Amino acid sequence: MPKRKAFLTVDFEDYRRQQLHDHLGNYPPPNPEEIERQLLMLLELFDTCGASATFFSVGRLAAELRSSVWSLITAKHRVGCHGHEHMRIWQLGPQRFRLDITRAKRALEDVTGRPVVSFRAPHFSSDGCDPWFGEMLSACGFKVDSSRRIRLMPDGQRGTVAVTGAGGTLVEVPLPSIGFGPKRLTVIGGTYFRLLPLFIIRRLLARAETLGFIPMVYLHPYDIDPAAAPLAYPMGVGYALHRAGDKMRRMGRSSAGEKLLKLAEDYDFCPVESVLSN
Repeated sequence: MPKRKAFLTVDFEDYRRQQLHDHLGNYPPPNPEEIERQLLMLLELFDTCGASATFFSVGRLAAELRSSVWSLITAKHRVGCHGHEHMRIWQLGPQRFRLDITRAKRALEDVTGRPVVSFRAPHFSSDGCDPWFGEMLSACGFKVDSSRRIRLMPDGQRGTVAVTGAGGTLVEVPLPSIGFGPKRLTVIGGTYFRLLPLFIIRRLLARAETLGFIPMVYLHPYDIDPAAAPLAYPMGVGYALHRAGDKMRRMGRSSAGEKLLKLAEDYDFCPVESVLSN
């Protein structure tokens, strides 16, 4: 029986620096050694799965990681854009957003030597940013977006939807979600992928396909790294809550890779850019 098509994506970011910035309000030093180690783990896992993925990368990493790292990615995978500094889209506003993605796209294209045509909003934060979100992406030359979480595909649509403001130059590959408003959960990736049992993930992927989505798994570099040190949050307001969140993000890391290997027996994982060749 032929395998079913599914997308595989990675939000390629400096999680440690990003989380501490959100807590402290300033930018701690980058962690290129940790990111590169986790990347090599991901690439080995994807090779074993026979999978190809889109790495939605923060533009800043173009200058922080060794150039050889990008060659390892582009040998079998695609690089997309995840903003330059992992800022929420609605906080940036139209003009700052355009500057941010222009800077990130240029940096990623310079380091990979290949066009970057796909985008994912940090924190899936493009809600409420129509129509300028699509206008800016289109103006900067993007062809695919995967930032939207929706419960149901619009009537008559399968796999992709139009992006408001893009004038037909951009397609959206949405992620299926559960819930409403800010409580929507994209449950086939990240924390949920690590914590949910495999049989539930299989059911969610099958349900997504039944509802007209192209099934998708999204990961972060840390999702398969149980050896990473805990985040060093300073004492202060919210300390206990942040520590609890970090503890949850460490759960299930040792089993996430095995889950993907099992899913690869039934799914042909490919990058989101493949929608452009359909």
